[in-house]
Amino acid sequence: MSVLRELKTSLLDWEARVVLESLSREIQRLKDIAENSTDEDEAADAGNDCLEVVGLKERLETEAASVFGDQIKDFSRDEV
Repeated sequence: MSVLRELKTSLLDWEARVVLESLSREIQRLKDIAENSTDEDEAADAGNDCLEVVGLKERLETEAASVFGDQIKDFSRDEV
């Protein structure tokens, strides 16, 4: 049986944005593996991992938006 532990941290706005963008890219990578892998085990593992990462991203995104505003979810490189 594994012991669940919790990590609490503090992030600046740019750090939160980098983490959220990285999670978005990881979700896409895992989706690609789940949809295109010829190895059933690899595809299943990637699909399960993707669901976990989506949950993490949603939690972090909600907390970040409440602190920094909805613009924290905008990863475009356009000038403001």
